This record gives sequence, C-alpha cells and structure tokens, in this order.
Amino acid sequence: MATLRAHHSSWNKRYEVLPRSDELASGVTWDGTIQYNPIDVTEPLQEMFDRAERQHDDETLMSFREALRIVLHENIHLMAGPGTSLTFPLDAYEGKAHKVFEEGVTERATRNELTNYIDALELERIAPGIRTAPTQGAYAAYIPAVDEFAAAVGKNVGLEPAEVVHRMAVVNATEKFPVAAELLYAKHLSQLVPEAAKADAVGRIAEAMHGPFAAIHDCNPKDPSDIRMSGMAGRAAFRNASAEVRQIAAHWSGNQELRRALDAGLGANAPLHKPQQDGRAGDGSRAEGGEPGQRPSWNAQSVDHRPSAPGPSGTSAARADRPRRLSRD
Repeated sequence: MATLRAHHSSWNKRYEVLPRSDELASGVTWDGTIQYNPIDVTEPLQEMFDRAERQHDDETLMSFREALRIVLHENIHLMAGPGTSLTFPLDAYEGKAHKVFEEGVTERATRNELTNYIDALELERIAPGIRTAPTQGAYAAYIPAVDEFAAAVGKNVGLEPAEVVHRMAVVNATEKFPVAAELLYAKHLSQLVPEAAKADAVGRIAEAMHGPFAAIHDCNPKDPSDIRMSGMAGRAAFRNASAEVRQIAAHWSGNQELRRALDAGLGANAPLHKPQQDGRAGDGSRAEGGEPGQRPSWNAQSVDHRPSAPGPSGTSAARADRPRRLSRD
C-alpha cells in the first residue's frame, strides 16, 4: 500500500499454499485470497529469512527477488480505488482487452516498483545483493504494448510513462482504461464538453483503446514478431483513443451553446453514442467483448512454458513462465 500509494487493498488477509505439483505459481481468487506455490514463493522466502544477512550466489538471489516480484504482482492486482473492490469488475474482466491490460499494467508496475518495495521492507540487509539481482519477470508479450501506450499517453498529457502506469495500476480492471481515457479528456476536452456528457466521452475514449490490446491476447512471448506486434498494438490503442478525442472535440466545438445550456442545468440533451447494428458500431467496428463462459485468470506470470535453458547470468528460471490464474477452474 505504501509503495504503490494506493487507496486500499481488497486482500482478505488470507493466503493459501498451492500443491507443489500445481503448474501455477500464484494467483488471486475473487474473494481476495492470495495463492502461492511453495516452490516459487514460500520456500525461497523462508530460505531468505532463515539465512538472513548471509551472502548468496546470483542464482539464489534471483530466486529470492523473483519470489518477491510474485508477491508484489499479486498484491497490485488487489489494489482498488475509492468505492470499488477486486470483485467490482467481474464482467469487465471477461473481455480479452481487459485481461491483457490488467496483466500488462500490473506487471509493468511491479517491475517499476520492485526495488522500492525491497527498500521499504529493508530486505537488502536480509539478503545482501537482492536490490541489484536480475528480475526475470513475466508477460513479455504484453509489456511492450503497455510501455508504448503509457509512453504515448504520457507524452501527450505531460506525464512520465511510469506515472501513467502507476495511476492505472492502483485501480481495478474495469477502471484501468478509463483512467487513461480521463487523462486525455482532461488535457483536450474538459473545456469543450459539458459536465453532463463527461462520463459518456470518457467511456467512448476508453472503449476505443480495447481493440489493439484484445488483438495481442494470444501473442507468443517467445516470438520476436509477436513482441513487435505488441508494441504496435500499444501505439495503435493510443491512436484510436486520439481519434475518438478529435471526434468528440469536433462535435462539441460546433455545439458550445448546447454545452453552456447543459452546464447551466437547463436539461438540454444531445446523443453522443454511435448507433449499433448487429453488435457493430455505426462505423462498422465491433465492440470488444469476452468469450462466454471463460473463467477469470489474473496472475503474476505469463502463459509461455518453462524455459529449458538457464536464465540470465547463468541462473535458473524460477518458473517465471508458468501460467497464473485469478481463480481456480
């Protein structure tokens, strides 16, 4: 909470230890329980404290840091804004775009804040060298999209990319796109759009971001072409949002008398939503949606398989590529 400067956490103060044979390394259930596999999390951390203040080789330090990354990642999933909780976005999370964005933003925030988290817990004293140990990470197929998107939004509104990521990370899945949309709204539309139409405008901008992120849901984190596609998706999401901003601005620039009437509370009304036909918007695009019956799957690691080769600096990967879930199937 202190490291992420979040409003509150939906953690219910319980964690469960998964079976050692479970292919998953961690997860968060919808009731706010965190799940950890002993191989990936609880055993490395127990060893770290049992051997406090001793020197460790690079492989051991990497396993300690990876366990802490998983802990931080899962706890970031539980962050929520005022008046919301983890369970608030159950329906929204069913969409592919929300899954990609939730995991990508959470993992990027985890990597950005991990050293600060270690410092706050004073763990360099417990495991000397852990601050600079390699971080293996996860969701390699989603990170480029989030990085490019945050950089584009940040440049447009005058914020550092890390600050954009932070603002999106500390709210639940259904609020992440609107946080980015509201940054663009505040920069370009707040003086044009009446307050009564703000929510509609922010919703339209947020929805415009969905398609490119949904398109990389099944990208292979080990395929360089998919990684390049991921970065392109992040830039495309920003372009889509910018185009929606321009369309909204054009509408209200020619309707300032209506805006003043709405702001004065005279009850004037104007349609903003594009008409939909057969599930498609008026411009022919298809609205983003989830797959019926698909279970939620928040997790701290990507869905690629465990590597057969040693990890960075000759160390072994601590199952960083094993899939995670938010709730059990």
